Amino acid sequence: MLKNILKISLLGIFLISCSESDEQIEDLVSVETPIVNNPDLESIGLKIFVDKQEGNILESFIFKLEQKNKSTYFGDLAQHLDSLVFKISDYNGTKKIFEKLENGNTGTIQFNHNFYFPGNYNASILGYKSGKITYKDDIDLKISNQKDFLVTNWNNFSENTPIGYFNALSKNSLVFHNRFENSNPYISVTNSWDNINDYTTDQIKQMDRDFLYNYFVKFYSIPQYTEANTSNLKDIYTQNFKKSIKNDIPVSIWITAKNKIALMKEYSTTNSSQFYGYRIIAEPNN
Repeated sequence: MLKNILKISLLGIFLISCSESDEQIEDLVSVETPIVNNPDLESIGLKIFVDKQEGNILESFIFKLEQKNKSTYFGDLAQHLDSLVFKISDYNGTKKIFEKLENGNTGTIQFNHNFYFPGNYNASILGYKSGKITYKDDIDLKISNQKDFLVTNWNNFSENTPIGYFNALSKNSLVFHNRFENSNPYISVTNSWDNINDYTTDQIKQMDRDFLYNYFVKFYSIPQYTEANTSNLKDIYTQNFKKSIKNDIPVSIWITAKNKIALMKEYSTTNSSQFYGYRIIAEPNN
């Protein structure tokens, strides 16, 4: 399976898992109140930087925490903050990048983020002390959609090993695998959840279906063909796609100016009763 061999484009010194306190932080962030920065943190020079402020969806954006004294990052922060979180406008989640603990501080000063959708965003760090925001620094970003299919242009298509694109505020990664079949290019897109052991196999399959369908609906709108509105979706697939179908079953099909896209139920090529899960198949529309 692709999920066992994916290569995630993720940078970081320490990773901090989400907790119930993160949900409380998200509730606090959603309330628009004036933020007055703690002057002690201003003097520390606490800032959020990014390697670029413009780019395409799914490109790597490397965020980095900076302060004047780089040898005592979390020692200085612990004097003034209980936690520091990273947030992006239009995203519900947050990423905790510093937390003060009884037995020492934990955090990360550098991490990778891939944007799943184009748009203008504001990325910020929010410092908390006793449940209140006491510090904020932010930066504006512009994310475009200049490729034919998400991260790929068909005219310079090449095969690759599976590559994962990690959204730091989500609980999943999108995994792309570029391939040829009979000299015809196609892309297989699967989904990988961070905390896979928290769910049953059936739950993961349903979550994958829901995420992939909703993602492409948001990106391309409602599919033209679905199981609900088409009596024989397999015929529609074979009439439009060059990628052989074998035992897989199409669920939804999008036809766009540049792409042909299908959400598929993936089965073993040798055992039609062995259901692996859901994936996206995309081809150029030419």
